[in-house]
Amino acid sequence: MKTITFIAALFLTGVTFAQNTFGDIIGTFTTPDKKEGIFGAYAVTTRGDQVFKAVTDEDGRFRISAVPAGVYQVYFIYDGDTTFSKSTVEVAPDGFGNTGIVAQASTKELDVVDVTAPILRLTTGVAPEIKLTKKDIQHMPIKFDAKKMVASMTSDVKLTDDGQLIFRGARKGDVINYIDGVKMTDVQNVPSASLGYIMVYSGAIPAKYGDTTGGVVVMETLSYFDLLREYNNRP
Repeated sequence: MKTITFIAALFLTGVTFAQNTFGDIIGTFTTPDKKEGIFGAYAVTTRGDQVFKAVTDEDGRFRISAVPAGVYQVYFIYDGDTTFSKSTVEVAPDGFGNTGIVAQASTKELDVVDVTAPILRLTTGVAPEIKLTKKDIQHMPIKFDAKKMVASMTSDVKLTDDGQLIFRGARKGDVINYIDGVKMTDVQNVPSASLGYIMVYSGAIPAKYGDTTGGVVVMETLSYFDLLREYNNRP
């Protein structure tokens, strides 16, 4: 019995170490004058054949989650143009590297701030979440397929040939989907015109979403007041 207990302890220790080898890359992508953040740009980095990416929010901020510990270079894709960051980002296990402010390249030269950023620890309660807003969804060619949208949001999620989602090494189809707070056992298609946002948790899942070794997809539909506000603000 002692031998079995010892082996189980070693196994659990190995699992703990395996789960603590990822970190995040954060930063802000701005206009060339650094006065405004750029919304909807892709922040991309690679490790061998792996590609990790995230979409910038309204303030130009981004977070590339679940990146293996190491040194990376981040570049940005916006309106078909590519801007390379000159700064080197080091990601520690359970921490994150900060690129600082990276400005979009002007038409004449590369306008990038070279930042040597410290490695910071994740604040308690901060989860690697990725979010698609209503505006993002409206312009996506795959907006009628919820699973394809989820798989396109982060490199942590893969879509198999049989239509199952895999979250960062978890079992196929191990995902919880919440639609307006109602728990589903699989990701459901919702009319894209009615979606307010889609949010994906690929790790460090908040306790309120339940227990899963895979990931969580949260969908919120537009309320009556959202639709009324859009109607009143129409051109």
